[in-house]
Amino acid sequence: MAYPTLALHLLISAPGDVPLGDMAVIRKTISQWNLNLGRAVGLTVLPVSWTEHAVAEFGERPQAILNQQIVEEADLAVALFHDRLGTPTGEAESGTAEEIQVLVEAGKSVAVLVNATPRPPLDGQALDERQRLSAYLKDLRKTALVFEYANAGDLIGQVNNFLSRATAQFQQSVESSKNAEPDGLDPSEGVWPRVEVRESVRTDNRGRVRTQRRWSLVLHNTSRGPALDVDFSFLNVPENALFQVHREDGSLGTIPPGQEARFPLLLAMGSPDAVECVVTWTDAAGNPRETRATVRT
Repeated sequence: MAYPTLALHLLISAPGDVPLGDMAVIRKTISQWNLNLGRAVGLTVLPVSWTEHAVAEFGERPQAILNQQIVEEADLAVALFHDRLGTPTGEAESGTAEEIQVLVEAGKSVAVLVNATPRPPLDGQALDERQRLSAYLKDLRKTALVFEYANAGDLIGQVNNFLSRATAQFQQSVESSKNAEPDGLDPSEGVWPRVEVRESVRTDNRGRVRTQRRWSLVLHNTSRGPALDVDFSFLNVPENALFQVHREDGSLGTIPPGQEARFPLLLAMGSPDAVECVVTWTDAAGNPRETRATVRT
């Protein structure tokens, strides 16, 4: 049976030496949590990772591209370590270390879990890498709780505890925003629409450079509380012109304060350069609200 839910993106971050079995346990645990508890609390956790969701793109530092594509969009994260810290990115000790830093600085919940299963002693370059990881974790423990797991059961328990705590904190933040007494309706507050484009440079099989553009409609909640029952429509779009957003039917659900919702925007030759976008939503006090803005491509 269908039910309303708020989707949270959980980033799974790990260097390449983390066993595939551990990654599979994470995904299975998330799936079971969604089935057993997610419906009851109205939340669905969607796992994302660079191996499955990143898109080839040129023009920036590789980790910066990953940050833009998936890290900054995540609501929470689980970071796993085994024996390697990973390759330095130019900004941090490794890709996983940079992702942890980006999310923590954004106020997102991150669980750092270390595989402590028994294994043979290391030597040579492998030992050096393990020592790098140990030094990083020692410094990280000054400001964060880092937990170890010795088997799949430990890992399942750690992930379940993290999901329950992180989602409870998220719900508490939303409920606190709902109960806040607004001083009045501020016309500058709203769910403001805009259009964004991201370009990626690709080389085809003949060696020719092609620039690909991906357009998105972004709804940004600038109000002090959650925007409930968010929906939008375009006005005065010319007949037969393509200016559509890929979305599911019905209300878009809730956008927390200060957060954004992003939707792929479909354009074609002859699409209008600008259209009027009307966003309807309900504020924390239960007032129906409307935000209008011209979005330009």
